[in-house]
Amino acid sequence: MATIKCRVNSIKLGKGNNIRVFVPESGRVKYPAVYMQHGLGDDETTAWTHSDLEAYASEADIIVVTADAEASWFCNDFRNGEEGSGGILWEDYFAYELPSYIEENFPAVSSAAGRGQCGFSMGGYGAMMLTLLHPERFTAVSAHSGSFMFGHEYRKNRPERAEFMKVVAPPGGRYDLFTLHEQSFVKDARMPAIRFDVGDHDHLLEHGRRFNHYLEENNVPHQYIEAEGSHLWSYVDKQLSDSFKFFADKLSI
Repeated sequence: MATIKCRVNSIKLGKGNNIRVFVPESGRVKYPAVYMQHGLGDDETTAWTHSDLEAYASEADIIVVTADAEASWFCNDFRNGEEGSGGILWEDYFAYELPSYIEENFPAVSSAAGRGQCGFSMGGYGAMMLTLLHPERFTAVSAHSGSFMFGHEYRKNRPERAEFMKVVAPPGGRYDLFTLHEQSFVKDARMPAIRFDVGDHDHLLEHGRRFNHYLEENNVPHQYIEAEGSHLWSYVDKQLSDSFKFFADKLSI
């Protein structure tokens, strides 16, 4: 089946959101679904034009969804309104509204057992954050070159990001991956399956190593891979095949 272009009229975002959906042609009644999140500066089209995503999804017999996350970092943003009375709710959109739309309009499994998160760079962070914050919604996550320090510490070479973080995702807050075990793993018995990788020449290599160390210190089961490559889609494309084998093993119908 060709990739389908849709526009979701989102209540959580207060505007339309462009998405693309691939559905395999094997004839199943229901399929698991993986939500593939893009990096900063990319959009819902990037993964399809810079990788063989459709081939990997077809081989794994999995629906794939991409959506335009803009530069949101997948966080609820209340800068234009107080919590509960406005704002652009990216986290809520990706955790609840978008999966509900997919499950109402496509043959996707409507339970956590059939939902996974995947992503690159900003999207790697987003995929990890959404899964760990919502283990009742997602069963597995695979992140490529994730920008895991977002929400945890300010980067001196990214002053504009620091200003965004101060308001939306301050260190030690809801979106800090290095405190999420206190919010989800301790309180929820269901442990999502975690996989992440980073290239040995990637400028985010140390981010991956630090997050790996954090998970090891907290006895959180996970797979961590360092592979040859840098912070490019060509690197991600080489890893996606293993990611979809991981999802085929961890997700169910």
